[in-house]
Amino acid sequence: MSSIAKSPLKGLRPTRMKAGISRVEDLANGQEALGPGVGAKTVYYCDGNAGNDNNSGVGGWENAYKTLATAMAASHADIALNKFGWAARNVIYCRADWFVEDLVALPQKTDVIGVGSADGRKGAGITGNHAPVNTTAGCRFFNFNFQPTAAADLWILTNATSGLEFWNCRFLSTNGATVAVSGIDTTASTFLKVIGCEFSGQFSADYIDIGAGAIDSMVIMDNIMSGGSDNGIMVTDTATVTATRRGMIIGNFIECADIAIDVNSTSLFNVFNNRLISGEAVGSGSYVIDLTYAVDNILTGNDISVRIPSVTDITT
Repeated sequence: MSSIAKSPLKGLRPTRMKAGISRVEDLANGQEALGPGVGAKTVYYCDGNAGNDNNSGVGGWENAYKTLATAMAASHADIALNKFGWAARNVIYCRADWFVEDLVALPQKTDVIGVGSADGRKGAGITGNHAPVNTTAGCRFFNFNFQPTAAADLWILTNATSGLEFWNCRFLSTNGATVAVSGIDTTASTFLKVIGCEFSGQFSADYIDIGAGAIDSMVIMDNIMSGGSDNGIMVTDTATVTATRRGMIIGNFIECADIAIDVNSTSLFNVFNNRLISGEAVGSGSYVIDLTYAVDNILTGNDISVRIPSVTDITT
């Protein structure tokens, strides 16, 4: 049995969805994603090519904003406006080859969805290095491509940002001669989710760098990280959790020059079903994983392939 969601665009057939689907991540890219409002309080449009920041941003592409900063500020204020928004979510549909912006303020409780294409890549593209400083919770990105303007981290997150999620996004290490340091550098940003994403190319440091402070309920799952970066997923300082909200590193493919995963010998992460390739020999130069919280990981070094934990680790 199917349900019909009326399309907001004139002349388009209604969008047909399978019964029971209500999550944004279940929707197809492009116009199919425009039909269901997904229960949003307000739906905004942002078009980096044809938009105008003097538009209303609502009602369709003909009213789209031009910049992400304007669209995000509008959604953030709309959620906070009154009681009808406090527990709601908004949606921003975005299309452009590449927005050229450094994002410093994210919208609370908003799904930012890239549609269309960016130079042949699905979704929207953003050229920039992003370090949000406003206090916000619950922003999610879907179908975005990120590339740098400067030789710095693509994303720098702090405890000001909670509940940020990336779904089906691509983190590109290079833009011409510019090489990013890391895809994501996060310090005490709780409830972070990175799911089904691709980290592509040779970042000069780590694909994901996790610094000091709370990592409560962080999930890094089903990602592809390839291109020979120095390291993969690295905990580079003392991580903490509250209420035993451990982090999860699940089902990733990671290829790097040195350490594929380093969560410290006494870890706050559960690490399982990852497939790892390192340019170093198997040992502390290629992985540091707490075996107490590890299941069914496989690492190929420049000498041998091993299962982590091994049968010996399990039985002794």
